[in-house]
Amino acid sequence: MYDTEKPVAGQGVQVERALDVLEWLAASAGEARGLSEIALGLGQPKATVHRLLAVLRKRGYVTQDAQAGYLLGIKCFELGNYWAQTFDLRNFARPYLEELNDELGETVQLAVYDQGDVVYVDKLQSTQLVIARPEIGNRAPATVVATGRALLAFQPAADIRSLLGRPLPAYTENTPTTPEAITELLGQVRRDGFAVNRETYRKGICGLAVPIRDSTGAVIASVGILVPAHRFGDEQFETYRDATIRTALAISSALGGPIQLVTTAR
Repeated sequence: MYDTEKPVAGQGVQVERALDVLEWLAASAGEARGLSEIALGLGQPKATVHRLLAVLRKRGYVTQDAQAGYLLGIKCFELGNYWAQTFDLRNFARPYLEELNDELGETVQLAVYDQGDVVYVDKLQSTQLVIARPEIGNRAPATVVATGRALLAFQPAADIRSLLGRPLPAYTENTPTTPEAITELLGQVRRDGFAVNRETYRKGICGLAVPIRDSTGAVIASVGILVPAHRFGDEQFETYRDATIRTALAISSALGGPIQLVTTAR
């Protein structure tokens, strides 16, 4: 049974210090660390860190190798696994989507990748008079929409090649329909860190999307906006881009992922 008495002054500080120890060990790339090294890294007295480690080891959050030092324990894995099993991306991301929707007044989407398609798992409608109307649960080819390209660009190379080997139908006169054209667009996504759709799926509809990354750096979803073409001019573009990037990074950071835009020449 857990102690439900009100914590006394100072206990909160000790909890924070214990969490500092766990986070410091987690950032050690799986290498065992000695007491002196941990204390130095945290800027805390060795005696204090030793007491914290003793408690964490007793509860299974830390293991100790007599020669190598301290590592994270199995209890950390158990809690992380429980979180992963019960994690609901849609509910987790919703407050960030609402902020983006309030800021821009445009339709906001949350999307995931599935076998060459993008699937929309959440959306918030634009507050403008003229709007695009996507539906939750709808699919679209990942090659032709911004949310899809933001995901497809970071799939395994073999999967991308397989997808581009299939027929690539045109939806508008702007749709890229050759493997070479799509390969170049995906390369641009990796270089820029975001994807853009300028009427490549629906005439009169544009979009912009940014990948969401988890604690491993893997792309697990994308957040995007859907905007009528007449509101997607150069003057609005930077505002749309910067706000969507901030939202994606905020979600990624909350998931333990990167706090800066990840770009690559891949």
